[in-house]
Amino acid sequence: MLRKVDAEHAVRRSRLRWARALAPLVVSLLVVAVSCAGSGEASGEASSGASSGLDADGAAAPPDFLVEAMGGTTSAREFRGRPFHQSARSLDNAEFARFGRGAVVFDAHLTPGEGLGPTFNEDSCLGCHVDEADHNPADPDEPGPGLLLRLSVPGSTATGGPVMEPTYGLQLQTSAVRGAKPEGRLEVTWEAVAGRYPDGRRFELRRPVIRVRDLAAGPLAPATMRSLRVAPPMIGLGFLEAVAETKVRAAADPEDRDGDGISGRVNVVWDGLAQAPALGRFGWKAGQPSVRLQSAGALHDDMGVTSPDVADPCANQGALCAVPTGVPAPAPEMSAEDLADQVFYNRTIAVPIARGVRRPAVVRGARRFEELGCASCHTTTQRSGPDEVRGLADQTFHPFTDLLLHDMGPGLADGRPEFDATGSEWRTPPLWGLGRRAEVTGSRTLLHDGRARSAEEAILWHGGEATAARKAFIALSKRERADLLAFLAAL
Repeated sequence: MLRKVDAEHAVRRSRLRWARALAPLVVSLLVVAVSCAGSGEASGEASSGASSGLDADGAAAPPDFLVEAMGGTTSAREFRGRPFHQSARSLDNAEFARFGRGAVVFDAHLTPGEGLGPTFNEDSCLGCHVDEADHNPADPDEPGPGLLLRLSVPGSTATGGPVMEPTYGLQLQTSAVRGAKPEGRLEVTWEAVAGRYPDGRRFELRRPVIRVRDLAAGPLAPATMRSLRVAPPMIGLGFLEAVAETKVRAAADPEDRDGDGISGRVNVVWDGLAQAPALGRFGWKAGQPSVRLQSAGALHDDMGVTSPDVADPCANQGALCAVPTGVPAPAPEMSAEDLADQVFYNRTIAVPIARGVRRPAVVRGARRFEELGCASCHTTTQRSGPDEVRGLADQTFHPFTDLLLHDMGPGLADGRPEFDATGSEWRTPPLWGLGRRAEVTGSRTLLHDGRARSAEEAILWHGGEATAARKAFIALSKRERADLLAFLAAL
């Protein structure tokens, strides 16, 4: 199969001119929505500390991270049913207009003439990062939106990254444009894992069983490592990028010198733009150093769209992708301007406010979260440093992540290394927005492969460095567990 080399750029330019013509209308509608939201987005800060008083049990005031405005001045109240794709409320008018332009690019369902394919996983960023549950009729217990399969074989590249499967590359692409053939079909079934709490209540977890069928060019290479992934929410990415590298590194404790059983390691990855090693921050294993590279990589690997940052049509592709010799390299299918606008959009999506933070059960659950040691990895509070977007700079926010890798044990291991991350290590996922996932995406599943159907199941899958926290959770009374889950549902 030949990779396309002559995209219909005139068609794409025409469509984008049309989209840009609509952008001011999009921005105008967003402005109206922001105005309707009022000026109280950050009012949740008042719910922290002594202002909340004592709860129903006469206990101490809630911890200072238990606020509505988890994202500081970027925090937004929901409107128009899209709480995972609102603009940061700290943007100025020019930035807000740029956010609107980026939203047009993000939401667009691309065509082959605009660069889609020939093989791909989704035709739109919004196809993976769903934000309209009413338009997502999927089974809520299926793995989740953006499901894909990462592939690699043992070893590492010259830059330390995973070695792609020789035929199909780093990712199995399960869709294709007309006239092309998908690389294969992904099939996921489930194996039950039974368990019981000390009080006798039973629970049932599940682990995925992966099958790849209808491969376009024969079987996968021997010893191919496979990792099932779902798309995470994109809220607050600019904040996570703005945390100083020194702070992330200072939180690491790879030798567990403090003896708390929690190590935490940085993932040193390759920055393709700087052509140098860099701190990994994004992706399930912190395999990307920046929102820009994460975005450009997803455009290429998930949709087949080249850009100035990933201009090679066959990057990360296996032998099924080939560019005819003697043919000039095609121009990138996404312009530098559109890519920059989309990256800006991705960096400045607001964090939705937390809900019910004054409820006694939520307050008790927040305290229990700390007592069980959950905050040892899910760091409650971070602070951003300088940033090109003034509304993201020098703010305190509450993402519940340390951005570090942790060994989560054999139960969650995928056996697939990624730069310095081992097959059992995962970056601590942020928890903000956790309680809205089901209502926003139509999927209630959690963890990297969507195996957990609730926050409770996600906790029960914790192992490795998190074994003590999981055991402590299991040992709680029914009410204490309910309090902790109420806290997570409020985020």
